Order: sequence, then C-alpha cells, then structure tokens
Amino acid sequence: MEQKTNNNNSHLSRRLGLLTTTLVGIGVILGAGIYVLVGVAARQAGNAAWMSFLIAAVVAGFTGLSYARLSKMKPKNAPEFQYLNMAFGRAPAFLAGWLVLGSTVISAAVVALGFAGYLEHLFGIPYLGGAIGLILLSSLVVFMGIGESTVFAAVLTLVEVGGILIIIFIGIPSFGRVDIFEMPEAGLSGVIGAASLIFFAYLGFEGMANMSEEMKNPQRDLPKALLLAITISTILYILVAISAVSVIGWQNLSASSAPLAAVAAEVIGDKADILLTAIALASTANTVILLLFAASRSMWAMSCAGVLPKNICVIGEHRHTPWLAILLVGAIACIFTLFKSIEDVAEFTNFAVLLAFIGVNASAFKLFTRDATTGRIKHILMNRIMPLLGCITSLWLAITLGWRAAVFGLILLSAGIAFYFLMKRIYRN
Repeated sequence: MEQKTNNNNSHLSRRLGLLTTTLVGIGVILGAGIYVLVGVAARQAGNAAWMSFLIAAVVAGFTGLSYARLSKMKPKNAPEFQYLNMAFGRAPAFLAGWLVLGSTVISAAVVALGFAGYLEHLFGIPYLGGAIGLILLSSLVVFMGIGESTVFAAVLTLVEVGGILIIIFIGIPSFGRVDIFEMPEAGLSGVIGAASLIFFAYLGFEGMANMSEEMKNPQRDLPKALLLAITISTILYILVAISAVSVIGWQNLSASSAPLAAVAAEVIGDKADILLTAIALASTANTVILLLFAASRSMWAMSCAGVLPKNICVIGEHRHTPWLAILLVGAIACIFTLFKSIEDVAEFTNFAVLLAFIGVNASAFKLFTRDATTGRIKHILMNRIMPLLGCITSLWLAITLGWRAAVFGLILLSAGIAFYFLMKRIYRN
C-alpha cells in the first residue's frame, strides 16, 4: 500500500490537455444511458425522441456554460462546492457538492449493474458478482494514476463512439422512411417527460471539472473541453435517435430491452447481438471508471476543504492519487449495487443533480453581477440571461420528474444537512 501523505506535502499530477479531457468528457457522457434510455425515450416521445435529446442538451448547455465560465475563476476539484462557496458560503456549497457526489456514486453502482447484465447474457457470470467485480477493477484502474486512467478511458471511449457510429451508419439508408415528428398520444408532454428522464444520458459533463487539478492548463482548456464534449455528444445522440426509429420504428424500439442491439440485428443480423453487447460492455465499463474517478476527486477535495472527514485528504507518494477516497467511493458503490432499475435511478439522480445545477447557475448569476470586462449587451446576455435560463430549465426538468424522484432528492438533501451539522460539531470539539 502507498504511504499516506498529507495534501500539503504532495499534489496531483498535471498531465491532461484539451484533447484528452474532451475525450474523457465524451466518454462519460456517452455512457450506459444511451444503450437503454433511447428505448424509454421512444416509449414516451415516439419518433420525436430526438427532440427529447435536444431539449436535454439545451438544459445541459446552459449549465455547462456556467461551469465553463466559473472554472476560469476557480479551476479546482469538487466544482459545485467551490462555486457555491464563493457565491453563497460553506453550507449551501457543501449541500451542492454532497448531492452531486452521492448521485455520482449511485450512478456508478447502477451502471455497473447494467454491465453485469450484459456480462451475464454473454458468459453466465452471476449478476451481483459481475457488478461488484467491475467496481473493484475500475477502482484499481483509477488508483493507478491519471495518465493510466485516462488512456484506458480514451480507448474505451473510441469503442463507445464506434458502436454509436455503427447505429448511425446502418440507419442512414432508412432516413426519411418515418415521420420524425410523430408522437404518441401524450404529444409534446411526452417529449418533455422523456427529456427529463434522458437528462441522465448527459450527466458526467459536470464531472469534467473534477479533472481541474490534473490538467496542464485548466483555465484555458476546461471551458473548451466542456462545451466540445456536450456538443459532440448531442450530435451523436440526435443521429442515433433518428436512425433507431427510422430502422425499426418507435413501437419496436420502446418494446426492446436492448434497443440498439435490436436496431443492429434488424440490418446486420443475429451476429449484431454479440457485437453490440461487446460494445455495451466497453461503454458501461468506461462510464463506471470515469464516474468513480470524478467521485473520488470530489470526495478528496471536499475533505481537504474540511467539510468531509479530514483523514480522507491524503494522496499516495508514488501514484499521486487520492487512494483513500478511491477506496471509500468504491466501497460505497458496491453497497449501492442493491439498486436494480436504471430507469428509476436515472430519475432519482437527475433530480438531485438538477438541484445542484440550480445552485451552480445561481452562483454564476451572482458572481458575474459586476463583470466590468464585457460590454453591456454581452454582460446582460452572458452574465444575467444565460445563468437565469440555466436555473429555470433545471428547475423545470426537476419538477417534471415526479414525486418519487423528489422524495429521493429530499432524502439525500436531508442526509447531507444532518451530516454537515455533525461535521461542524465534531470539528468544533
């Protein structure tokens, strides 16, 4: 085991540039969600599922812009905590960081279960064992270091993108066969409901800011990487949604438990099942690695700030990784593998993260109030309208998720409040 070292005597290695950071961002956004949630989106939005992805992208874009601009002010890990701490103080900052940290760890557990389902399908490996095994192996990859983690993630990202491009290319000849504006009886409300759910497919862009302290030039490269990752992912999502409904129609797409495999099988044949299953394994594994990476960095940074136990604020002398935070995040994720439904957890995590996004956009609104570096029109647009739209659209999507998601979010928020006051009591004594 690596020797414990305090953060004051050691530091994370700065090895990431714009290309690597963008690839990692695309990798975590293009995660397991698209392989399952495109079918769920089709069930609610019909052939207009692509519109749901577009709506979710707009919400992600407003918030991504706030992250990008705030990252120039303070390029530090645990970004939600850092930004809200500058704007509103320690308590709101902790709660925002707590919501995103909890959601990230839970998401990693559920995506690991998705991986286990594909693994069981191919090799008959026990479901729970496959999920826990992936979390342990992913934790090991994260422990090895930022260079090794990102190279591994970049390779898997290319496999991920390859699978999505296969679906797009086999669907291109079918473009125009269906009305891409056709919706089920729910109409536009179904499109909006689907957008609320598939927002899960965009989560991960906020975790890119957890690479700040391992980037060569975060103030220059992180804003570019954030916006590039969201834009590229949105284009791929929209094209996949249109391709999928063009090949098999929204009714068949929504009825399949492996929607993209069904699309490929329709054109390529039965061998497509193995191909898409292999790609889905790579995709889900990549997502788990990157989620554990982001969560461990966030936990480490919050512990160094004193809002989580300070004993977690250690990094290894040789690997320069926050080994204790990695261990704890992996252990908690293993516990949360008891969750079963990716659809349910998508709703739960979306609500919690959207609450934090409201806080991030509000921080941008407040912190850029007296920005004297821009002209009046640009100031009103960038510093007032954009953050305000980020707040409104995030709140709008959170409301449309329903009462179960709200209950989960409030439970997680209440646990955070209790933990915050417990920490204050401990360190006061």
